[in-house]
Amino acid sequence: MLEEGKISTRQFTLMLFCLLQSSFYYNMPQIKIAHLKQDVWLIILVSWAIDAGLAVIFYVLGQRYPNQTMVQYSVTILGSWLGKLVGLSFVLFFASGTTLYLLDISYFLVTTLMPETPIIVFSLVILLVSAYAVNSGLEVIARLSEIIAPIMIISLLVVFLLNLNQVELEKFLPMFQHRALDVFKESLRTISVFGICIVMGMFMAYHNIPKEALKAKLTAITMGSVLAIMILLQLVSVLGVNMSSLEIYPVFRLAKYIEAGDFFERIEPLMVVFWVAGTFIAVTILYYNSVLGLAQILKLPRYQSLTPYVGGVIMLTSMLGFRNVTELNLFIEKIFPYGALIVEDLLMFLLFAISYLRHGKRQNMLRKGGKT
Repeated sequence: MLEEGKISTRQFTLMLFCLLQSSFYYNMPQIKIAHLKQDVWLIILVSWAIDAGLAVIFYVLGQRYPNQTMVQYSVTILGSWLGKLVGLSFVLFFASGTTLYLLDISYFLVTTLMPETPIIVFSLVILLVSAYAVNSGLEVIARLSEIIAPIMIISLLVVFLLNLNQVELEKFLPMFQHRALDVFKESLRTISVFGICIVMGMFMAYHNIPKEALKAKLTAITMGSVLAIMILLQLVSVLGVNMSSLEIYPVFRLAKYIEAGDFFERIEPLMVVFWVAGTFIAVTILYYNSVLGLAQILKLPRYQSLTPYVGGVIMLTSMLGFRNVTELNLFIEKIFPYGALIVEDLLMFLLFAISYLRHGKRQNMLRKGGKT
């Protein structure tokens, strides 16, 4: 394997949590509240259920093809050419996710803190630091997640708890105003956020206790879902549906509402630091998987040699892809979810089905005569 490091169950969980939770700081709450208003929390529950089902597929494939990432067992299942094509789809998905997270964090910093600073400055600095972490290996990224994930949790809990005195319960009404089909359709678009944890298919090969991978995934998405529901409900009850759906960064606005006496206010700059740190982990995780996956397709001895080239493509795409944050948000809302569904759900389900058709019900193909 190109990566010799191993990660623990706790590290696995916190890496997935960082990846999932980072999306809730930016445009995701605004988009979801605009669509489902007071029923917004329902889509999180449905998305959790769908993603939990997908997690079982990732887990079974990881157990059937131990020590192989999803890029590698795509070749084992489908053969060389078709398998590499599917593997390349995963790599492109990770790279596009890296670009979107990078732009999210860069536009956020420009909009909230330094409006006169060119966005390329933030993107370049973050990507360079991320490249250093990528080249340092999986264990370094995992240890960073152990430090940053608790800070992310604490920061959201602080925002939630210190705004409880501003909650207006009447803003929760009317609830259950949308049909179940409407909630399900919106959940399919939301699953693209949850489904970014498709990296489970990459990390399971480096998990020191692979049998606990499913536990790690379910714990991560449950933690993320609970926090997301708490924040979404508070956005509705404090800012209201209309303001929350119009704000570009409603969670940041919620942080600005905090007032605890005369000594504890204006803490949003501190929140920004914490949230940027969390998104940096998300960028690094996706960047790492882009580089590692491509190196496995090309059968290179070291993935680090590809880091600057993949980074260059990501940087170029971020510079040329969108002119402003509005275009970025429209892409994330209207286009990205459908491409993500194909990669996260359709491709993985096909791999799962073809694996059973070709290799039967044997649980461990690499130890029982399966192809490698």
